[in-house]
Amino acid sequence: MRGQLKFDEFMNIMEEKTPLKTEKTRVQMVDPCYYCLCNSCVKNAENINTKLEEIKDNEEFCFFCDECVMYDSENIKNMERKMCNIYCIDNYHAMRNREKLRIL
Repeated sequence: MRGQLKFDEFMNIMEEKTPLKTEKTRVQMVDPCYYCLCNSCVKNAENINTKLEEIKDNEEFCFFCDECVMYDSENIKNMERKMCNIYCIDNYHAMRNREKLRIL
């Protein structure tokens, strides 16, 4: 019984100290699509950070990732994009870019 109380106290302390993660973040080494422009595009159908209110009613979606080997490791080509004519950044990545800005 005494050991159980210590364990419960330990769990309470750990729950208080551990911050809750509310948003999914992609880690550079784990995610092969980290540097791809499609990763932060609102028009990308596979983007997990796009919220429903960001999408316009008449907007067309891009399914470019469906043909990329980096996305599903089943296709033949590496389709990683550095530039795109229809690119539109989502709010999540725009906020992260704004955090990096410094006023001089």
